Amino acid sequence: MNYIWIGLIIISLIFGVLNGNLEEMLEVMLSAPKDTLELLLKVGGMIIFYSGIFKIAVDSGVIKIFSKLFSKVIKKIFSNIPSDHIAIDYISANIVSNLLGLGIASAPMAIKAYEEMKKINNNKDTISSSMIIFLVINVASFTLFPVTVISIREVYLAKINIQIIPLLIIVTFINTLLSVFFTKIVLRKKNDE
Repeated sequence: MNYIWIGLIIISLIFGVLNGNLEEMLEVMLSAPKDTLELLLKVGGMIIFYSGIFKIAVDSGVIKIFSKLFSKVIKKIFSNIPSDHIAIDYISANIVSNLLGLGIASAPMAIKAYEEMKKINNNKDTISSSMIIFLVINVASFTLFPVTVISIREVYLAKINIQIIPLLIIVTFINTLLSVFFTKIVLRKKNDE
């Protein structure tokens, strides 16, 4: 992989020299670390803030209340996990935090859910269908309050319209629904073979 990056840099330098854009290219290369650090500090601060909100939501019992609301749906989607298993609680907490738009703050719950699902997986060398579905749900990430998207738009000084929120909710819902649906179909076909 290092050779690929070195090759890309060398090709870019040669292309910049041949086209007479070497000065602009060097200027961009030297400003990139500064821009990256600024973005990291802004987004990192938001991640810390949202992680704190998630911790408050967990400690106050809000996550548990939402988890109970979605428990029947979650147990139906993850039917091969025992309904009283701790993995269901971690999955619920992760999905609820994604619903609340706290994306990155949900990562610890996702890791714990995977660890628990791995414990009950019969074939330790192969990922289980529950793990695949959980991954798909996390990637699709249905969100009711797209806090992360709004925050990143704020960092880049994008015009933040309230009108974008309903659209994001609809798109993430459809995306999650279709993703789970097609994953279930593929897994069913695979199990039939």
